[in-house]
Amino acid sequence: MEIFMKYQNMDELRKDINLLDNELLSLFDKRFNLIKDAAFLKSNFKELRDNERIEEVIKRMREKSSTVDLSEDLIEDLWRYIIELSIKYETEIFNKK
Repeated sequence: MEIFMKYQNMDELRKDINLLDNELLSLFDKRFNLIKDAAFLKSNFKELRDNERIEEVIKRMREKSSTVDLSEDLIEDLWRYIIELSIKYETEIFNKK
């Protein structure tokens, strides 16, 4: 990993982290709105967890890790966590319909 010091102090760095957090929040909002739609498209509880789809997503994201400066393991852990949160959210929506 190459170290590149773009920032002179933590305040500058935190400002950019905050901007990225705002972008992530917007992207997660879009993602979870799609999850909500998925909950309405599924007809039974068993469809909420599709292990084949999960592994397909994990494989695809691990492969994409080569395009960024993050390890495959970190990417996999992150995506598994996002998927679990998505399934939890989808289950809540499914149970309300």
